[in-house]
Amino acid sequence: MSKIDVKTIQLLREATGAGLMDVKRALEESGGDFDKAVELLKKWGIAKGEKKIARETRQGNIFYALDENGKWGALVEVGCETDFVARTDDFQNFGKFVLKKLLEKKTNDINTLVDAEVEEEMKALAGKVGENIQVKRCAYFETSDGLIYIYAHPGNMLVSMVEVFPPSLEVAKETAMQIAAMAPLAYPKRTFRRRFWRRKKRFTKSRQGNPENLKA
Repeated sequence: MSKIDVKTIQLLREATGAGLMDVKRALEESGGDFDKAVELLKKWGIAKGEKKIARETRQGNIFYALDENGKWGALVEVGCETDFVARTDDFQNFGKFVLKKLLEKKTNDINTLVDAEVEEEMKALAGKVGENIQVKRCAYFETSDGLIYIYAHPGNMLVSMVEVFPPSLEVAKETAMQIAAMAPLAYPKRTFRRRFWRRKKRFTKSRQGNPENLKA
């Protein structure tokens, strides 16, 4: 059969609440058919019921680590259903465990991070606390000539990570705090200038008419 893409795996995980290994197995046995994979997971007793699926993981914490010299930084978001569970030692220990895995793998791909061991620990925690637990997002950055800084808002539900060049701790701190406060749009450096002027043109045109002096 053809290779199953990562997006399908992620969608099936979100739709059923099943673990990564179970989702891959279901897709392999169903020949990549999404609906058949869902039915297989239900048959195996792995897929959660509709009521359980609807219980979103809007609480949780972002766990992070930062090199003392600012050469690397790592973030991983772990979600649960209530802030009560997010404050428990079991949840905090699981988050630290996943962060340690991220530091070992140095990846930005959630499917690479959530391996069989993480999956097993996540299922055990979910069974213990009675809530849906999900490892939602991860990020790992390294720099050779810049400086990486992480700002964490109290509560660790809002965290930002930046790289600045040339290295400046003051600039990095201020930038990271502003990102957390303002949630700005960001683009790859190679397209930022073009997109910025395009947006400015549209905004100016809507307010004052079509300006002749703005160039992309």
